[in-house]
Amino acid sequence: MTARQLFKTLQWGLILFCLVFSIVGGVAAERVLDVLQCQPHADPALRSCSWLTNPIAVRLTPFLSAGSIVDYPFVLLTHFWGLLLVWGLALVAARWADRHPAAAAALLQQWLPRRINATQADVLRWSVTGTFWLLLAGFIVFCLALGVPIVGNQNARAIMESLGCSPGTFDPFSSPCMKAPGFWTPRLSLYFIPLAGPLLAPVWLVMGFWDVLLGWLALIGATFALKSHLSQRANPPSRPHPSAHPMRRP
Repeated sequence: MTARQLFKTLQWGLILFCLVFSIVGGVAAERVLDVLQCQPHADPALRSCSWLTNPIAVRLTPFLSAGSIVDYPFVLLTHFWGLLLVWGLALVAARWADRHPAAAAALLQQWLPRRINATQADVLRWSVTGTFWLLLAGFIVFCLALGVPIVGNQNARAIMESLGCSPGTFDPFSSPCMKAPGFWTPRLSLYFIPLAGPLLAPVWLVMGFWDVLLGWLALIGATFALKSHLSQRANPPSRPHPSAHPMRRP
């Protein structure tokens, strides 16, 4: 697919997406929910969405409760602004590649992996090194997202809302979904304790995710040890040549 064809595809796809959800958003959302077989609900016992389909269903549900067709564009902008932003950036990039093919080709050649004569040992070493840095970066981002005061509370609320649970404002534990078992709810419920919840995010991070953090650190340590071992095998220490240091005569 050329850059112009990609631009046209993204352009007409965005126009069609916005027209459908701006004119018949309720009908389109209902059809998508039927295909996904997902009906989000505040009560976990009545929710039929999986962890993968629930974020999509939560953004489609407001179309079903819209008052009139006039509300559809506002619902679209409110709940799909991230998708529209990424779509718009892709359109700009495709348009730029269409108008500047030489620069786009040079940039593409720069980012594409070059063909090299790599052995299986090299591929294994690169894979382990990439895995180590991904684990380390993910660990740092996870700790910052849930360990910084106030920020951890907001991220915890965003995670719960993406799962279809909306904690109460004055009494967070009034929502029935806050008592549901699972991985996230018991661990994130500490962040919603009045007053102390937003301020003691580092404490809640350790108390709620201590097993996850220990397992994560163990994986980081294991991949680092394996990376160091493979690097030493690939670059063995050079031994001095016997002739470099001649023996002194007595």
